[in-house]
Amino acid sequence: MGPRFANFEQSFKRALEIGGTELLSAIDQLLGQKPVLYIGDTTITAYRRVHEILGSVLDFVAQAVAQTADEKQWSEVVSRLALELSRAKVIVNYQLAREQLSQDIARLLNDVLDSLEKALRDEKRKKDIRDLAERSRALIDALAVFVYRYGKKR
Repeated sequence: MGPRFANFEQSFKRALEIGGTELLSAIDQLLGQKPVLYIGDTTITAYRRVHEILGSVLDFVAQAVAQTADEKQWSEVVSRLALELSRAKVIVNYQLAREQLSQDIARLLNDVLDSLEKALRDEKRKKDIRDLAERSRALIDALAVFVYRYGKKR
């Protein structure tokens, strides 16, 4: 991990945590003309698989938070989300082990998953969790553009 990635990862984490202009900055870096990450052997197909699963989890979070009124329903949602986050972590790390994702990209995806897990464990307010899921979705979508631009086509 080089200093360039370390700086971008910090920007990425701030975007997850607080959004706003930090989110715009991280997305601008991903969509810019200069690669900010080591793409390595990352394949478009592998990222698409990960993106599909992680995107579904993030969409589920945003919808579930908006539609869940009582605590019993919310604890069921949290249990379901814990399962889905676990599956997503397995897929990310499986693709990394198969050398279908670069270390940099896998690390950012794990940062997203870790942020959601931490928010659930800390029992953050539902609105905070929804906002985190929405920021995460914007970042993984921008990361998808990055991968499509620089990743291997197999």
